[in-house]
Amino acid sequence: MNIDINIINKTTYKLPSVLRIKKTVSKVLKNKKIDYDVIVEIKIVNMSEIQMLNQKYRKLNQPTDVLSFPLYKKIPLESLVPVLLGDIVICPEMIEDNNFLKMIEHSTLHLLGFHHE
Repeated sequence: MNIDINIINKTTYKLPSVLRIKKTVSKVLKNKKIDYDVIVEIKIVNMSEIQMLNQKYRKLNQPTDVLSFPLYKKIPLESLVPVLLGDIVICPEMIEDNNFLKMIEHSTLHLLGFHHE
């Protein structure tokens, strides 16, 4: 399995290494028995941008820590080509220190179709 992570950091936040981010995504994929190649887009934004996105897509006029935008309601069971799972938008100002990778893990589950009960 190959994981392609595309990151746009629109802040000065120092991210964990791409390798650590890939390992976090890989752990979730393996746990959910996904073994094909995937692509995940990650955007790091400030509070005003995440608040605007939260208002636009969730009708909540407040900042949040992370938003997930999956491309599939139900992801493919298998694929011969890399599958773009969707976008993750994170606001580092809204997460506690050392929780960045937990937000990646949480959001990857959302991209796979798992949601809060």
